[in-house]
Amino acid sequence: MTIFALDDPDKVAFAGVLPAAPKPYVLGNGEGERSLVFDQLFTILASGDETSDQYGAWTMKARMGDRIPGHVHHQTHEFFYVVDGEISVWMDDQADYHSKTTLVTGDFAFVPAGIVHAFKIENTTTVFGAGTAGFERFFHAIGQKTDVTEPEGLYVPPFEVMRAAGEKYATQFMPDFQFRD
Repeated sequence: MTIFALDDPDKVAFAGVLPAAPKPYVLGNGEGERSLVFDQLFTILASGDETSDQYGAWTMKARMGDRIPGHVHHQTHEFFYVVDGEISVWMDDQADYHSKTTLVTGDFAFVPAGIVHAFKIENTTTVFGAGTAGFERFFHAIGQKTDVTEPEGLYVPPFEVMRAAGEKYATQFMPDFQFRD
């Protein structure tokens, strides 16, 4: 079973990049399915198709930038592992857990489903992330396909695209959420 049909628009443009089945494969540096989301380059390394719907894995590369607005994934657990660089992560359970942590190379943060979170790249950074299978395609749904291997340019998705991606991937954008610093 796969999360999305073979004709799902969030994967059609990338057909053949990943094997779309749980088979052994190797990706070279910079290879994978790449999308630009704002000023961040997301590269999917494994999707639910390759992991029998167990998880998806990706990298995110970005230069210093503004904080991404607060949002919550209602069905997706995800983590951040800083391969290189520095990223600040805000997390809030809207009850009694509120944190802002600056992660540096080697640091790790886990964001369970239902936690409002945001992040800000503090300097050129590469993050390895993984999450609940299927969610990895969110980056394609909200982003713009690209062949670049380093973050360059800016793609600001239209509001309708963000809303549709949020609905499909159970993500709620909360740009007015006030984090406690």
